[in-house]
Amino acid sequence: MAVFLSNDVQIVVNSVDLTDHVASVSWEETAAELTTTAMGDSNETRIGGLKDGSITLELHQDFDAGETYATLYALLGTVTTVEITPTSSAVSATNPKHSVSALVTTVPVLDGSVSDLATISVTWPMSGPVTVATS
Repeated sequence: MAVFLSNDVQIVVNSVDLTDHVASVSWEETAAELTTTAMGDSNETRIGGLKDGSITLELHQDFDAGETYATLYALLGTVTTVEITPTSSAVSATNPKHSVSALVTTVPVLDGSVSDLATISVTWPMSGPVTVATS
């Protein structure tokens, strides 16, 4: 897959496909920076430490059964699986599916003003390793 239009990203939370309610997604992985500089060194030296990350979703709110509210509210305070695939095409080396457990720390009910689309934004910390499927 070369450069692509980000309008077909597949988002699955706790085995529920929420793709048609996602306005944006941000998946960020990080590694802690550990300083290894010792006496006598003239420059800072570092190694990577524990990995971490977070997932941010902007979603259209929907109170129907099996949609945004019902899916996410039931998960509050639990760890669940989140899967993101760049497109709806078959999973492959050029369309890898990333999966991770995430701690559902927040589930907003509504966020908006008069005449706005009812949306919510969530950011959840990752809990455990990321797996990447290429087939």
